[in-house]
Amino acid sequence: MWKDEYCIGVEIVDKQHQSLFEKTAELHSAIELGVEENKQEIIDSIIFLKSYALNHFSDEEEYQKSIEYSGFEEHKAQHKAFIKNLLQHEKEMKQANFAEEPVREFAKTLKVWLLFHVANSDQRIVGKAPVAMEV
Repeated sequence: MWKDEYCIGVEIVDKQHQSLFEKTAELHSAIELGVEENKQEIIDSIIFLKSYALNHFSDEEEYQKSIEYSGFEEHKAQHKAFIKNLLQHEKEMKQANFAEEPVREFAKTLKVWLLFHVANSDQRIVGKAPVAMEV
């Protein structure tokens, strides 16, 4: 999933993006190997991704403030909307005891959002044109 062209040239942000892509790929692999058989690994991945995303958003927003990024408020609103969506998915997965359908839906939503956000919105922070996306 990760491509070097997703880099924005800010080391901490780029490393965090790479980690998010790696963990998202691991989550997808665990799901493909079987949700029931890998339930604890999937739950652990979801917990990690939630925590890591929150920390990453904070770091990314601090960087945006430091460079007085003109799109800060819009970008922060995207993060806020994603967190709200993530918490809703988490609630649904817990209610369904991490059954296959809600887990797959979460993983799909996460992958699409991550690709779009990093390959498009985050590129604007440093004035790079959005890169082509593959889903």
